[in-house]
Amino acid sequence: MIPKKQLQSGRAFRLVLNVNWILIAILLVMGVFGKRGWLDLRRMSSENQRIENELSQVQEQKEVLVSEIRALQQDRQAQEHTIRKVLGYIRPDETVIEF
Repeated sequence: MIPKKQLQSGRAFRLVLNVNWILIAILLVMGVFGKRGWLDLRRMSSENQRIENELSQVQEQKEVLVSEIRALQQDRQAQEHTIRKVLGYIRPDETVIEF
């Protein structure tokens, strides 16, 4: 027959062991599915990549616009081209033929 004290310590050990396994399982689930968990980290990483791609596109558009602004400020031909294209101006000695 097993002594009562030893039987109780065995049950206590199993209880502590079961509680530890439950805590490990909870931490594992939270680490994978919880806020700032592995899945959330993957989602944020892909969102970060998308935003970086969008930022690079916007920076390219900005460079194009800055070069157009410089051309309009410094180049007489670029100014005339834009005025004619956007505003539809013509020189006094020109004739407009519309189709």
